[in-house]
Amino acid sequence: MRRVPPRPAFRAGLALTVLLAATATTAQTTPRPVAAKDLARYWLVASEAMEALKPNTGVNLYVPSCAVVRYVINSDGSTSDVVLEKLVPAGDLGIVATSAIDSLQYAAAPSNQALTPVVTRVTLPLNLPPLRGTPEERAKLQAQRDQVLAACETQPPKDGPAPAGQS
Repeated sequence: MRRVPPRPAFRAGLALTVLLAATATTAQTTPRPVAAKDLARYWLVASEAMEALKPNTGVNLYVPSCAVVRYVINSDGSTSDVVLEKLVPAGDLGIVATSAIDSLQYAAAPSNQALTPVVTRVTLPLNLPPLRGTPEERAKLQAQRDQVLAACETQPPKDGPAPAGQS
């Protein structure tokens, strides 16, 4: 004859089982920190184009700028937890950067069959002129672009993506 466990012990065992299952699920979905240079090992941009909100008025809207944006790519290829970490120079272009990233859709890379969610960061150039003209003019424009983007170079926070070379 089978003995039925007392109700309090059964409830405690059930609660422990549910807790362990929830913990295992959470551990599997925690985004893996990935440097931008290594992102193609996990996810590839599937969007045709970025869609961005554009403010009508604001500060430094037409100034060459850069923005550092941290975000999560979920297991379905959508983006979430989009955070503007840095905008140089300060102004109202942050919404452009965050909404552009928020609009992206990704497809899993062939090496990411497990659909591993990741957290990464990207530096976006804003209002930088295209490289046109003579070789000398292009070199001058490239130097300007490099100077603007250098202002956004930063070490990731300890809770963010791994430094370059680590992932």
